[in-house]
Amino acid sequence: MSLVRYAADHVAALFVTVASILAVQLVLRGAGMGDSVLAFVTVILVASALARLLVSYFARRSFWRSVGRHIVREGPEGREAAGPLSMPDLVEEPHFLEGRLAWEAFDALAQDFRSRIDAVRSEGADYRTFVEAWVHEVKTPIAAARLMADNNPGALSSAMLRELGRIDGYVEQALYYARSGSLDRDYVVRELPLSQVVRDALRTHARSLIDRGVSVSAQGLDLVVFSDAKWVAFILGQLVENAAKYRAPTEGPGARGAVLTLRATRHDVGRASEHVVLEVEDNGMGIPAADLPRVFDKGFVGERGRSRSSSRSTGIGLFLVKRLCDKMGLHVSIASECGSWTRVSISFPTNRMHYVDQISS
Repeated sequence: MSLVRYAADHVAALFVTVASILAVQLVLRGAGMGDSVLAFVTVILVASALARLLVSYFARRSFWRSVGRHIVREGPEGREAAGPLSMPDLVEEPHFLEGRLAWEAFDALAQDFRSRIDAVRSEGADYRTFVEAWVHEVKTPIAAARLMADNNPGALSSAMLRELGRIDGYVEQALYYARSGSLDRDYVVRELPLSQVVRDALRTHARSLIDRGVSVSAQGLDLVVFSDAKWVAFILGQLVENAAKYRAPTEGPGARGAVLTLRATRHDVGRASEHVVLEVEDNGMGIPAADLPRVFDKGFVGERGRSRSSSRSTGIGLFLVKRLCDKMGLHVSIASECGSWTRVSISFPTNRMHYVDQISS
């Protein structure tokens, strides 16, 4: 807010002030006052009017500039809106009328926003509680059906076990989808040997790999990172299932043995940025270049997902991988060559301070 604009907004008050000064001059001249007295009085009136204008301007300028700084601020992608939630805490309540009215409006808006956020958070917590209870209940009949199939071996039981495995996978996706939407950090960061979490993920999805004839190669997994074991096991499970689902063709032109390779390498050793990159690579169908930028989008299935008529993709697996990695502060990327290979890389911190910095920021 410039002084010229402020004066323009108060042109009516300035006109009244000038008219009042002229009126005082006429009255004093009519009373027989000399020119020196008139000049003295005029200087005092003009100086008083200017002082009042400047004091009012600077008080308002300080307030509105502070409001402007906090409503619109410079972010990593340029100017962005900060919102009114923190406005009453960051901007001091002014002493002029229109400023107080604006500040009270910000305060009321912030309280309304907070109440809405609390309501959404409560609804999310209720939804998550329901989903977790539902998952717990539905796993009981799944486990019972799996036990019955194991006790009655045969072709039908094997087919039933495969379908039960798919159902169990979808149930796990529902559980982690509900958890991923939570505003709370509900993961537990511990020292995590990569070999252990990879072994757990492979054991859970062993049937899919065996049924589809996928062999596994592990390289350099004797490294330790910091993360949540259950979340990482779920993430790896999604990648293992994708590798099995979109495995290399075993018949016809281009047939080759399906191989899933998991390798870990340490980077920036001895530096604050030291980290371990876990690569999950398969020699399967690959991903078309046009689909690659969108594979982490929610619900995106792409060309290869639509081509699998036997088990249409939901487009949730890689979305959850990205979302859970983001929630834990892990970096995930994907590279692929259509018809040859797909590689997903996950970067893990090697010290707990990574999470301390993430929480504090």
